[in-house]
Amino acid sequence: MGRDLERENRLVLDVVQAALGLISGYIRAISIGLEPQRVILHIAIHRHSAQVDEDIEDLVFGFEALQDRNIAVEAAVFVGAPNADWPGRSGRLVYVAKEA
Repeated sequence: MGRDLERENRLVLDVVQAALGLISGYIRAISIGLEPQRVILHIAIHRHSAQVDEDIEDLVFGFEALQDRNIAVEAAVFVGAPNADWPGRSGRLVYVAKEA
């Protein structure tokens, strides 16, 4: 397995661990985009609320805490369905809610 894929897999597992207990009914999807010096957490939500915003902050904080080196982490929040218009589609999908 290549180093890039190993890194990506480790970061995906870190996102999963950081998201435990934070995924509510308002979060529709999470993906991760990797750049050499930055990680983008793409999060699709139904709508903004104080609770959702706090959960996203907690997710980013938890993810950063799991890193073994300082890396820039950005949360890109998208209000809407995780369809072709969602910028997170270009990243590695970590979570997608089943639509009712």
